[in-house]
Amino acid sequence: MKQILITAAVFIFPVVWTSQARAVEPYFQIGVGAYSRDIVEKSSSLSSFKVDGTADSVRLIAKAGVDIGGVINLYLQGGGADLSIDEFDNYDASMNGAYGGGLRINFYQAPYRDGPKLFVEGNYLHYSTDDHVQIQRDCTGIAGCPASPDNSFPTEAKETIQWNEYTVLMGASGRYFDMGPYGGIRLSKVDGKDRVRGAPDSNFPTSLSATPDLKERDNFGIFFGTDVFLDRSGKTALNFEASLFDVYSFQAGIRTTF
Repeated sequence: MKQILITAAVFIFPVVWTSQARAVEPYFQIGVGAYSRDIVEKSSSLSSFKVDGTADSVRLIAKAGVDIGGVINLYLQGGGADLSIDEFDNYDASMNGAYGGGLRINFYQAPYRDGPKLFVEGNYLHYSTDDHVQIQRDCTGIAGCPASPDNSFPTEAKETIQWNEYTVLMGASGRYFDMGPYGGIRLSKVDGKDRVRGAPDSNFPTSLSATPDLKERDNFGIFFGTDVFLDRSGKTALNFEASLFDVYSFQAGIRTTF
């Protein structure tokens, strides 16, 4: 994603330079959303290890950005996110810090006021959460481990999940009176790590250490939403957006332009 953003910056610099005489408008947006997507956990060192799950998250995210000439929209985002994955030993982490950023390019606009626009956008979000869980640990091959019918015992472990999410949106937007509908297709990728650490206890004389990878199950979806403008100038608006298939989500927020 970093390489993509750098390449995009090289190509859009001439556009930004020629748009200097046009408006540069800073804006601020804050919103809350619920997100759910299917993921899979795999270990690079153990090819047979695979766990499917559903990651549920509530995110409170603020965006601060600038709109340059109605062509370039560059923003930073930050806030908080929690994470729950029932299939990962009922992993349920409270809200922790999240940060990222994004870039939108309106590469076509109809030559009349409030005409439709075509756009492409890339964004990135990172957050890290942790929880203490009880897992079933296999006793096979561990010296000093007592025997059991299934050769496993419960043990306490600290589980930290690092979540990196990359998204590319391609779509169209417009304005109809006080509404600004938009929608399109989305491609997304999850590149995460699940760090599990357990200390020795009465059943296990050795510590537990594992860091499998987290990946998305589906990466193609659609999104649609609308702005509801609260003034004639369109500087303040409510925003509602939903996504389907790669991630199932709904978010609501408010944006103001300065």
